[in-house]
Amino acid sequence: MPKQTETIMVRLFLDFLIKEAMKNSTALVPYTEKMSNEINDLLKDVT
Repeated sequence: MPKQTETIMVRLFLDFLIKEAMKNSTALVPYTEKMSNEINDLLKDVT
């Protein structure tokens, strides 16, 4: 995929996420250090 196409796709995806978050902001959950640690543990052996 060309870099410009990839950039556009990422931008569209992020725009979608922001719109959805604004429509239903009560469903947002803060990203915590605990969540980060759990993800790091899950990914530690992924290469």
